[in-house]
Parts: sequence; structure tokens; C-alpha cells
Amino acid sequence: MNRVGDRVGDVDVVIAGGGPAGCAVAAALAELGWSVLLLDAGVDRHKQLAGELLHPTGVRDLRALGFGGVMEAWTSQPVRGFAVRFHAPTTHTLLLPYGRGVTGLSLEHANLTVPLLESVSHRPGVTLHGRARVTAVEHNDEHGVRLRFSHAGAEHTVRARLLVAADGRASPVRRMLGIAEHHLRISTMLGVTVDSACLPYPDHGHQFVGGPLHALAYAIQPGVARVMVDLPLGSTAGTLKARPELLLALPPGLRSEVQRALEQQPAPRMASNDDRLAETVWAGSAVLVGDAAACCHPLTASGMASCFHDARALQEALHRHADHIPRALERYAHERRPAQRTRVALASALYSAFAGQDEGMRALRLGLLHYWEHSPRGARASMALLSSEEPRMRVMAREYLRVVGHALVAMLSTRGPGRRLRSAGPLLRSAGPPLRDAVASAVEQLGSWLHRRVRRPVYTLARAGWASPRRAFESNR
Repeated sequence: MNRVGDRVGDVDVVIAGGGPAGCAVAAALAELGWSVLLLDAGVDRHKQLAGELLHPTGVRDLRALGFGGVMEAWTSQPVRGFAVRFHAPTTHTLLLPYGRGVTGLSLEHANLTVPLLESVSHRPGVTLHGRARVTAVEHNDEHGVRLRFSHAGAEHTVRARLLVAADGRASPVRRMLGIAEHHLRISTMLGVTVDSACLPYPDHGHQFVGGPLHALAYAIQPGVARVMVDLPLGSTAGTLKARPELLLALPPGLRSEVQRALEQQPAPRMASNDDRLAETVWAGSAVLVGDAAACCHPLTASGMASCFHDARALQEALHRHADHIPRALERYAHERRPAQRTRVALASALYSAFAGQDEGMRALRLGLLHYWEHSPRGARASMALLSSEEPRMRVMAREYLRVVGHALVAMLSTRGPGRRLRSAGPLLRSAGPPLRDAVASAVEQLGSWLHRRVRRPVYTLARAGWASPRRAFESNR
């Protein structure tokens, strides 16, 4: 890349962020023959509590992006599905395997991200600047962007056809672009490492639900597992030390290991759990990918699979509309939106069901247990949603409604007549808002599909004089 003073020669794309999302986008666009400037802030990834579990969809996308050799060198652990351990109303564990015998994988965050960054830096057309940050977006319209970034103690200016914000959920670049977001802080996550032999099913991800606190656990290397405990806002590691009864959802052996880790290890890793949803994922010639566009509670472990899906969707959109960036970004937004909205809604609904302590959420957990026990098809459908294999909101709305139905059946079969009516009310009040939101989003997805597949082509033909929109829609009734 040519330099003149503090001016950097023009490139096709500047990517802000060298994490999994940034690396995936850099690989995807370099494959199209684009010149890529990748700016990595140089954070210490060994201290981050971030993506470590990758669903099969993410594994497939990462291989498709040319990282198969990197993945073969990882010391990763197989993940065959999820083991969900219900602490209440009864202690019971259900296995939710991935479909068709496929597996995911898990490994420590730094061991995942550092090799990806090293690999992509050697791709033809990719230039990596470490310890570099975008400091200002000076100009952004449909013809390209001009921005400033800091690197090696100096400020540089670069022009590009496209700017990709892959700089995480707090995304400074998103703020520079003036893109608003809906933001809700949910809780705080505490992460420690323990002996993986304490996991009931070491080759599965684990969800521990129905206790005072929700927890997620999975192996990250031979003999080592990560346990992540969901804490109320304002809590610290000292909260768990002072109140060990909060870990009652964990099996006794694992509970003891977590308590030992809190006493013996250095300060545990902490992270904020947030719902973030950008109002738009593109503006002018700039686009958001990964957590910069949307993030949710990590209990579904879908963040990395989602960012790799974003990279491939952006690659496909730019391949189709290489000469018209705004049209490509509009296509990207439409292609990613259904899966992202479903992912965020599912994480919110599951978190309420897994961690909620009111009578309605206890009844909904009973419905989940009853549904997965009595409907193998339902268990498969739930796992397809959880692993991002199934992106349709209408499927989530349908499954949620079935869980509510099973909750009502379970209550009628286990409690007296007076108790039934008192429990049904809190269940319907608690389940109503998530179900209403899911149905509304499903209708929105259907409307978007109708516009793209039917209305837009018909009106395009109408402008050319080849069709009458009214007659066309009447003929389809």
C-alpha cells in the first residue's frame, strides 16, 4: 500500500475490528479480489470473556471462508448439542443433540481469534495494521468513505469504497456513523475455569436453569471447562463467595469446583450482558457486521455463528452488486435480518424462561421440560432455533406457543383444580409479551418476503408497461 506523508493510498474496503467478525469479512472480501485494510485495536484477547462455542452452522461458514486449515490446528473440543439441567420443579437433565449427527466445537477465546487474525493477514490483498483504530469518519455517501485512523503514533487518512464496522457491540464506528441503537443492559456474566470432568456431559454445552442463578458451561480444552454464571446487575464475584446458595442449579461437584475457582484463581473474567439492536445496518457506503449490528444474551452461544453468517451474506451481496454498493448493502440487510431478529428474540425469550423466578416463568420451564420430554420433534425444532439452523420467526412463534400449551397440560396433570386456575394466569401474563413480539416479527418477515418476491418485481414490470399491479395481485387471490 502506498503512503504519501500521512495519506494512505485508496483501498476497496476498510474493516474496523480484528476479531472473529472482522477476520471473516476480510477473508470473504479478499476472496472477491478486493483490497482490504484491516484495523485491529490490539486488545488482549486472553483477558476477554467472549465467544468460545461455535455451532455447526458457524463451523460450515468458517470452512467456506477458507479457514479449514486454521480449524484443523485448533485444540478444540467437540460439541454434540446441549444438556439442559432443570433444577426445579424437579432435578432433571435433557439432551438436545444437533441434527443429522453434526457437531460444533469450543475452545478458549484467544486460541480461536489469534490464529484467525494471523491467517487472514497473509491472504492476498489484505493489509493488517495492529494497534490501529478509526478516529473519525469524515465523509460517507453512496460513492465511498473517507476516514481517519491512528496507527504507530500517527494519524492517517484513507478513502475506500466501503467501510465495515466489525468493532464489537459497543462499536465506536457505529456511533461515528450516527446509527442509533436500542440498548438494554440485562445482567453481568462471571466466567471461571474448572476441571471438565465435573461436567455431566463433557462433549455437550450445558445450561443450568431453574435455580437462583442461570449458568452456562462447556469444555474449552482437554481437562478444562468454562463456567459462566449470570449475575444480577451490580453483583460481583464477592456476591457468589458470600452467598454460595446462589449456585444451587449446578450439580454438587461442579458447584464445589466453581467455589474453589473463585477462591484460588485470579480475579474472574467479567462481561456485561446486553441486548443491542442497531436501527439500521448500513448507511451510505458503511455497513455493520457481527455484534456491531446486533447482540443478545450469550446463553444461546450464537454470536460467532451469527458474525460468520454476516460475512458470507455480505460477500454474496457484493458479488451480485459489485458496482453498486448501496444496492449490495440493501440486499445484505434484507438477507441477514430474519435470522438476526429470530436470534435476538429467542435469546430474550429463553433467558426469561431459564432465569425468571416468578410463577409464570416457573410454569413456562415446566412446559419446556414437558415439551422436550414428550416431543422428540419439538426438541429437534428447539435445537434448530438455538443453533441458528432455523432462522424463521414464524417457527419460533409456533414453538413458543407449543411450549405454553405443554405448560398448561403439565399444570393440569400435576395440580389440584384450584391451583390450576391460579397458575394459568401468571403463565399467560408472562408468556404473552414474548409471544406477541414473535408474532409481530413473523408478520413483518412475511411482509418483507412479499415485498421482495412479489410486489417489487410486479411494480418493476408495471413501470416498464408489462404488467398491471392490481390485476397481478387479484390473480393471486
